[in-house]
Amino acid sequence: MQKENKIPKRFIPIDVDLFNNPKYHTLSNGAKLVYSVYSSRFRISFYHYLEEDYTYYDAEKGLFIYFANEDLARILNVSTRSITNYKRELLEFGLIEVQDTKNNGHRIYVKDVEPTPIDLDKEELAMPYFAIDEEESSSKETENDSVVMENFSNVKAKKILLSNEKLKIKDITYDSGTGYIPNNSTQPQTNSYLKDLSVESIGNRIKNQISTPVFAKIKMLAQNSYEKIKFYADTIFKAKSQVMSRLLNNPKWLYRQEFQEATRFESNIFLADGLEKSLLKLAEIMYKSDNEIRSEERLSYVYLRNGLANSTKKYLLDNFDFSDDERYQITQALAF
Repeated sequence: MQKENKIPKRFIPIDVDLFNNPKYHTLSNGAKLVYSVYSSRFRISFYHYLEEDYTYYDAEKGLFIYFANEDLARILNVSTRSITNYKRELLEFGLIEVQDTKNNGHRIYVKDVEPTPIDLDKEELAMPYFAIDEEESSSKETENDSVVMENFSNVKAKKILLSNEKLKIKDITYDSGTGYIPNNSTQPQTNSYLKDLSVESIGNRIKNQISTPVFAKIKMLAQNSYEKIKFYADTIFKAKSQVMSRLLNNPKWLYRQEFQEATRFESNIFLADGLEKSLLKLAEIMYKSDNEIRSEERLSYVYLRNGLANSTKKYLLDNFDFSDDERYQITQALAF
């Protein structure tokens, strides 16, 4: 090895789940790179927090960063318009949240990347060599945490690291991200049992977005079929993404908090209600239809998308004061 190659280098890591998780397959490489730069800047905010400097922290939403589009465009050697488009993608995929503070610019809250579903075959992964067995992964994480723990004397850092550990108990494994998983290899693994676990796995992944009553309706409509439940869950998020894209296509709405809230299940209670009504209507159509439905997939997508669009419009028009022109623009944007 040449002498100059021994000089320590610095890298910006890119989360492998951005490539392996099917949820992010349509996310552009530019958006993935922007997210990685944001994550790198986030470490600075985290460092300040550990030093009890709360400049980049608010009690309601946690840590955030500041990063001007112009600065990021210069770093990546692209136009500011490209950065705006990449940020729009990250907003649509729930990887960032942007809040306009007026005086200090835009706060950017960097969200976690969703882990790749464990039920995917390695052939379905873009980078299968990163799929590590659970036991091996657990031991490596514990080992890595121990190394990091030695480097942190701050009590807050230790608590944060400890909260991510996997705690093993006699017959179960508890994971803070996925909950309790049976650990007894002697337990009979029947097809019915595996099907129930698979269905539960879907519910676990979307529990923070889709309410329990809505998921119950999905299971009833899908007759508890894993494939159909997965289809309806994927269709809901596909429809939601289109509604969000249509709504935020107007640049002046992109960073306004109320428009971001309108497309989130966590803040817009009408979304769950709209989904539930759409699912019930779909069930009625499928049950009563005398003629064969040409495309159940297309029919489901249209009903779910329109239900989400109407719920988004209702949230905005019922809760905020807009001019007549703005109300017209919102109505037009959400008319499919």
